[in-house]
Order: sequence, then C-alpha cells, then structure tokens
Amino acid sequence: MFALIVISVTDADAQRKNRYSYKNKNTSKQFSKYKGGKVGYSGVGNPKYTTIGVSMNMNNYFGDISNSSSKFSTDYKFIPDGFGITASKVLYPGIFLRGGFNYGQIKVSDYSTGSSTVPGPDASKQETSDYGRWARNYQFKNSIKELSLGFEVDMIPSNGGARRRFPINPYMFVGVAVFHHAPKAQAPAFDQAGNPTGKKEGEWVDLHSIGTEGQYSDSLNLKPYSKVQFSLPLGLGVKVKLARSFDLNFEVGFRYLFTDYLDDIGGNYANLDYFGNDHLARALSERGAESKSLLDGKDRGDLSGITSTHAVQLDRSNADLNWSGGSTYTHGYNYVAGQDRASSKYKDFLVTTQIRLVYILDKKGMAKGKFR
Repeated sequence: MFALIVISVTDADAQRKNRYSYKNKNTSKQFSKYKGGKVGYSGVGNPKYTTIGVSMNMNNYFGDISNSSSKFSTDYKFIPDGFGITASKVLYPGIFLRGGFNYGQIKVSDYSTGSSTVPGPDASKQETSDYGRWARNYQFKNSIKELSLGFEVDMIPSNGGARRRFPINPYMFVGVAVFHHAPKAQAPAFDQAGNPTGKKEGEWVDLHSIGTEGQYSDSLNLKPYSKVQFSLPLGLGVKVKLARSFDLNFEVGFRYLFTDYLDDIGGNYANLDYFGNDHLARALSERGAESKSLLDGKDRGDLSGITSTHAVQLDRSNADLNWSGGSTYTHGYNYVAGQDRASSKYKDFLVTTQIRLVYILDKKGMAKGKFR
C-alpha cells in the first residue's frame, strides 16, 4: 500500500511539472555558448539611427538693396526659390551630426524696395533711404549653392531611439558652411555717354567678371571679391512626427556672412573715366539715369530732377577707346566718384526658411552585446 501511494504522488508531480513546462535544462551551459548578436525589442529600435531629408527653401536677403539691412527686420517673404538635401546621424540621444546641400536664388531691385516719393523736410531716415535707393536704381539676382556641416540638437532628447521620439520636438542647428555665389544683372544697351555696351537691353551678365567698382581698372588698387565664401549658419526649428519613419521639419536658418557682395555692391563709386573702353562695366557701375528698372520691367518716369552731367575727361579721339558716345556723362544724382555707392557698415545677411520631409532609416533591434 505504501509503495502504491509513493508511486501515485510521483506520477502526479511529474504531470504537474509537464503541464507548466517545468523542464530540467542546463540554461547556464546554453548562455555560455552565446556568441553575441542583436536582441530584438520592437519598442526601442536602433538608438543611433540615420535620417535623410529633402526641403523646399525660401530665402530672404538683407543688404544694400533690401528695405532693411538688419537681421532683425520683419520684412520676410515666403516665396519658394530653392531646395535642400540633408543627411544626419545620431551621435548621442538628441544630438545629430548633420550635413546638407542647399540651393537658392535671391532677386532684388532698388525699384521694388525703394520709393519714388520725394522726402520732405520732416521725412524719416527710412523715407530718405527708400527714395535714395529708388533713385540709385540697382538690381541683381544671385544663385547660391551651399554645403554645410554641423550639429542638430533636440530640445527633448529621447533615449528610446527613433520609435520613441516625441511627436513634437523643437531643435536648433549650428555649424559652418561654404557657398558659391554669382551675382548677375540685366545690362542696358548704352553707357552714360551713349556708347553701346555690346549687350541687348535686359541681357543678363555676370557682375563679378565685369568689376563694377573698378576692380579690374589699372587706376584703382582693388581686388575682386571671391565667389566662394564661408558662413556660420544657426537654425531654429521644430520636428513633427508624421508616421513611424517620417518627420516634417520647419526650420528658420540665419546665415552670418563674411561678404558684402551678394548684391555686387559694397564699396565706392569708381570714376567713370577709369573704365576706359569697357563701356559695359561703366554702364553697370552707376544706373541712376536709366529710364527703366529692367528687373521689374517698369518705366521710372520723369528723371529730370534726379540726374546730372559732367564732362568726359578721356581723349575720345583715341582709337583704343572705341568711343562713339558724346562728350558728357549723364548719371544719377547719387553718383560721386570715390564716395559710397552702398553702406559698408554691415555685411550682407541671409535667412533661409525650410520645410523639410525627413525619412528615418531605423534598423530593428538594439545594439549588439554579449552575455558573459
């Protein structure tokens, strides 16, 4: 009887263990044979993920042909005029190394930012400045190609990788950039003395190669500005989570520049005689007496009160000058040889607003590790 009871108890205990999967296995031996690898955890993902993004860019220029040269101006226009490509890699939760390429075009005229209203005796400084720009009549466009590298820092860092990122997260970007620019303008058909410029009216020409401040004149000791420049970008933005692998970023980037020549003007008026037989450079160096704003396609009306003349000092009989014009220059009242044609107090400034779609390359699983 005693033996029967022992056998029954043993059999019941075996059935209980089998029911709840209690198995006698040497798990320590199995762990010791683990060679390392990813441990899946669908709630986290790779904490050091990579992103790529494409953006629509809107550029605002502040310089000698804008309503205000101040970086704190509120005169912003949100018109798409470029695009951008970015790639970033998480270095530490909330800190990304980001590289990018941006292309944009700026286009401005004194006619559009100035005012033809003659300032009265009680006019403000801004009203006087607006009229002065309108009378000066410069215009330009510039295509800017930028490569940047820097750090993007989330204000709310996430330790859980891409899948646990916050649905809305403000961030900042700071870095360095190098860019190429090439200001151009539409040429008039004749210079201030009536010499043909060799261009059709409205034809676009490269201003850097012409030297509108006399950079290529033997009479002046001036160096041309460089088309390749450095800048310091600082951006503020917000990330909005659209889906598991997509974000939409809104970013405003302020670019501190080390040049005053995005618009090709940053120095003094050159003496019109110094251009010699370069009638195109002479025509583009001072444009106050032109009857049109070529960029805007607008007639400037009666200019009799804002133009003046002075005699040509060159030997017009010299065949090398190829002179077919008259004996006097007709120019705007702003023109004084050797005086500022633009303020040299501030460098140009660029603000780039971007709407960026970001795709997150997030590999499943956590980082590799080994059990010891």
